[in-house]
Amino acid sequence: MTKSEERFLMILKDAFHPGEGIPSCAEFPASGDVTDWKAIFDTARKQNLFPLIYDAATAYPSFAGFGQIFPQYFTAATASMAMQMRKNTDFLALYKAFLDVGLAPVTMKGIICRELYGEKADFRPSGDEDLLIEKKDYEKITSVLEACGYHSSLQLDRAQSFPQEIAFYGENLTIELHLSPFGMEKMNAWFRDVFQSSETLEIEGIPVKTMTPTDHFLFLVFHAFKHFTFGGFGVRMMLDILLSMEKYENQMDWNRMDQALVDVGACGFLADLIETGNQRLGFQLTQRYRPVCPGKLLEDMFRMGTFGNATSTDWIAGRMVSDTVQKKEISGKTHPNRLLSCLRLIFPSWKMWISWKPYLKDQPWMLLSEWMRRAGRYLFDETARNDIKRLGKSYKTASERMELLGKYGIL
Repeated sequence: MTKSEERFLMILKDAFHPGEGIPSCAEFPASGDVTDWKAIFDTARKQNLFPLIYDAATAYPSFAGFGQIFPQYFTAATASMAMQMRKNTDFLALYKAFLDVGLAPVTMKGIICRELYGEKADFRPSGDEDLLIEKKDYEKITSVLEACGYHSSLQLDRAQSFPQEIAFYGENLTIELHLSPFGMEKMNAWFRDVFQSSETLEIEGIPVKTMTPTDHFLFLVFHAFKHFTFGGFGVRMMLDILLSMEKYENQMDWNRMDQALVDVGACGFLADLIETGNQRLGFQLTQRYRPVCPGKLLEDMFRMGTFGNATSTDWIAGRMVSDTVQKKEISGKTHPNRLLSCLRLIFPSWKMWISWKPYLKDQPWMLLSEWMRRAGRYLFDETARNDIKRLGKSYKTASERMELLGKYGIL
């Protein structure tokens, strides 16, 4: 890890488990030294924890000079927090509208995770809110969303199969509807009774339906494990898991947890998260499983960012790993196909296009102009050469990640 990543972890530790007296970060930039602070905040942005790290950084004497020289960092942190507060308000208003017509979808991640952060809840940003619904309620849910100003580019009829998620866009907030927690049946099998066993968490006076502590913790672990397997995940997901365990450890059904983790092969993965939390972030959680390689896993979190797509190079590496995992399930092969990856980079799929250009989902006819623009770049500038260089870096990252996946028995 880099020095800025080490310091990032020290600040994160002090945000939740501060030591007595001065902050625990003994070796820190001298007052007025802005280079190291910039690197720390670059890491915080990559991990989508910028407001939280900024708030915690104000406790350090050396930060005062940096904050005065670069007030835009304060502006960015404040703006992020204000936007999150607006999103919270919008979501709770929407959820109340559901309740008013007798609906109570199960809320996952998002605002449920932010509640774990206590007074720091608004420093934990969230891009959207995820709702788990029953298929019979889809039309009613959709009606409420549309009445509250949300819209979706995907229109379903009764003859169509329901995709893994459907996004509805509002002025400030995106809502994602799910019929099942995951796109993987093996994981979904552990949430068959989630609607019957759900609990209510009161947030700002609104009773929000969510999973039990055991189910939601298991959901968070599975969610991170899935991202780790197919593209990578970041420190924020780990922090959500650790804070959840810290709050609910004594309320969880660990027999059920053991069975589920063994079933999907995630015992060592969770063990390494717990080990990292205890050793690096000041947690005192019970270590129930044998750690595998917590240091390597932490390095992977920093490299891959929040969702494994911090850069286009990381995204391509994620696709290579994902393809390899799927091929292993079919043919047993465990090496990425470099030629196939190159062709997919030059001739991207529709899924790749909309990940690069989200507006195409609503305006698919613009794909032709994007193809023409892309062809022009390949013909008249160094795009092709740069893509090949990026592919080489992606291949290296993918190979390293697959070696790590092998340590967890995934590959």
